[in-house]
Amino acid sequence: MRLTRKLFAVSVATLGGLSFAAFARGQVPPVPEEPRALPPSVTGALPRPTPPVSPAAGTSVPSASVAETAAAPIARFHDLSTFPPETVQAVYSMRAGAAWLYRMNQANGRFLYGLNPALRMPLAGDNDFRQALAALALAEAARFTGEQELSARATQAVMVLLTLTKPDPSDPTCRVPEAPSDRCNRVGLAAVLALAAYQIPDAKLHAEAESLCAFLRKQCCPNGAINHTDTPTDDPGKTDPEGACTYPGLALRAIAVSHRAKPEAWKRDAAMRATVYYRSTFRAQPTAALAATLIHGCVEFYFANGKDAASRDAAFEMADWLCACQHTRADARVAAWAGGFKAGQAPAQASLEPGVESATCAAALVAAAKLTRQVPDLARFNKYRAAAVDGLAFARGLQFTEESAEHFERAFRARFLTGGVHLTPTNGLLRVDATALVVDAQLAFLESGAEARAE
Repeated sequence: MRLTRKLFAVSVATLGGLSFAAFARGQVPPVPEEPRALPPSVTGALPRPTPPVSPAAGTSVPSASVAETAAAPIARFHDLSTFPPETVQAVYSMRAGAAWLYRMNQANGRFLYGLNPALRMPLAGDNDFRQALAALALAEAARFTGEQELSARATQAVMVLLTLTKPDPSDPTCRVPEAPSDRCNRVGLAAVLALAAYQIPDAKLHAEAESLCAFLRKQCCPNGAINHTDTPTDDPGKTDPEGACTYPGLALRAIAVSHRAKPEAWKRDAAMRATVYYRSTFRAQPTAALAATLIHGCVEFYFANGKDAASRDAAFEMADWLCACQHTRADARVAAWAGGFKAGQAPAQASLEPGVESATCAAALVAAAKLTRQVPDLARFNKYRAAAVDGLAFARGLQFTEESAEHFERAFRARFLTGGVHLTPTNGLLRVDATALVVDAQLAFLESGAEARAE
């Protein structure tokens, strides 16, 4: 027994000392450095918008941090007693998820990809697209909280990912992801990386985001389709079978956000054509994944293009359909599935266990609820809000808390588990994009207009 414990201690110590380079060479993957002090907005009570007490009196919160937090969107939530329970839960879930992403961000700017808690072993198979999703969620949390520490980590993560792109030799205004799409989809990476860069208040990064959108422009076809393969002759069914339901919607969203930041005719025209094309595609073969990504893009374009009617109608049509894909408490085959989303409305899809992708569906319905505040449409607002609240509750059920992870050793739990999100109710693997999707969804809810109350 003593020998076993000694060997285990040696293995854990060895794991903690390996570098990311060792992981790249196929050796045991790394663990991040020791956790650093976290910003108060992601660890506990929010700092009050008053001058901080001096360190000698018992606090070390810098004045700039307090001032920036007071002016940030999170300042609305100083008094959580005025908000409904689901909003309070969303605030704490967002804090915990942002703290986990902050801890998992390593000195080289990349995130620890994932972890098998049962074995205390990091996951292999790191993926640049999923790294970009994590960078986006951290950048969104930094903007929402106004915390410099989060912003610094998010900025570093974005800049490291930008090194995976290069200027197009034939067009210096365009940046192209270097890796072929069979390793990491170029359209998906460019779209998410551009979205992350726009979240950071840095003119140089916004310029890089514009360059990435210039690459997306070249992927836009005259009929409205967004080509997410490297060449027109590539078979997307082989290179990335699920890509058609994910990457075009993300590209539409990035182009719409770019249009809001810097309006240009090509962005408006590309988004309008894509909305029409993919609405038709959705009608022909609807899936929850396609609806979730397209709703975000349509809502973004609605606000970017003077309240575009076509994008509004497309978003409502897909959101109405998506609501019917949700496991309700009455029809869920397993109680833990309630609030999660099916892949589609076919009977066979109801038997599949929902997972963290449900957070994306909930976030899309949050976006649709935000849209109803502008139209307005009270019936749809209440419908979308109710479905989103249940979806967010399901997603939070996948997030490790002190209580749900209490069977793990305390230091390991605090460092690697609390705030992280596992993949499904029965799959306990942690992955960086899973936590990113839940953080993104909670933030969308907190800024949607649906966080205050049901109507």
